[in-house]
Amino acid sequence: MRIISLKIILLVGFLLGSASALAHHSFAATFRSDEMNTVEGVVTDFRFRNPHVVIYLDVSNPDGSVTNWLAEGAAATGWRQAGWGNDSLTSGDMLRIVGSATHDGSPMVSIDEMFMLNPSNGEVLAELTSSEDPEVSLGNAAEAEAVVSELTFLPATLPTGEPNFTGVTTRIEGFGRGGPDANDPTMPYNSVGEAANISDAWSLENDPQVFCDPPGLSRQAGYTPYGQIIHQYPDHVTIEYEEYGSRRAIFFDDELPAPGIQSHLGDSVARYEGDNLVIETVNLLPNLSGHRGKPLSDQTRIVEVYTREDNSDYGTMLITETTVHDPVYLTEPWTISRTKAYADGYEFIENGCVAPLRERPANVWQQTDR
Repeated sequence: MRIISLKIILLVGFLLGSASALAHHSFAATFRSDEMNTVEGVVTDFRFRNPHVVIYLDVSNPDGSVTNWLAEGAAATGWRQAGWGNDSLTSGDMLRIVGSATHDGSPMVSIDEMFMLNPSNGEVLAELTSSEDPEVSLGNAAEAEAVVSELTFLPATLPTGEPNFTGVTTRIEGFGRGGPDANDPTMPYNSVGEAANISDAWSLENDPQVFCDPPGLSRQAGYTPYGQIIHQYPDHVTIEYEEYGSRRAIFFDDELPAPGIQSHLGDSVARYEGDNLVIETVNLLPNLSGHRGKPLSDQTRIVEVYTREDNSDYGTMLITETTVHDPVYLTEPWTISRTKAYADGYEFIENGCVAPLRERPANVWQQTDR
């Protein structure tokens, strides 16, 4: 049944301790900050995916009808670190979920608190959180099994002599992202760029990724904290991204592509410079720079420089410097930096963005491939 909504002054955290989810899909655009719902129902589907975990519940109404509700949590990557997986919830499980109501009253709720219930009498069996293995929460395990990952060290070069970047990399805790952000006062806009920034002011409510739009290259390649896979071939390299599920094929060439059809990931060329892999991209759609906005023009050129470093604590690390050149909006280039570790056996979590159950507002900034 649906429990009556509770009014609150301030909601402290939409998710199970994961404010970082705002980077992927704006909860503020979908959910209210001043009203909460409690729903109890039977699980019909559990989608353990990025950018957000989604649970579907059949909820009985007072008149005897049934409504299928959608409960949305943080990215599955974070849940998996605590021991969650695709089979942690199954159809027929009964849950109580407490979270934020939607702006338009649609049957969605954010996951703030979650409880497993006894389906026969509604008794609470356990509180489930994204930060603890559900088997531990349910008392099926005394403690979470320690995951011991061996450090991964790559050979310095490929058999053909080029620097070796082939493999899967993942986020290293404690290694944040360096570079411009919405709160960075040094974002080097000129007057044209500043005017565009004001007219296309970003907010949580109009982030295009709320509606599952493809990200621009700066956001996908520079800002993503999640896994990526690099493969090297004689004439090209490929890069796959866990976040948003993008894939690029970049051929080696000394000359930039000619002006052509613009897209979110543009047209790229690759080259080796000593021990570095360098990728240069043009023909990009005007897009937002990262997960907190800032517009870039359609004349943007992005240069990615990949280097590697062996570290006794983390194994082989991949350092990526993504430099954005925009002669229309910027007075000078700026650089985003990321450091990740190689990890044998790391498997991507399926990507399956779910747009909010409401019409797209007219003010949501959107670019499509031309």
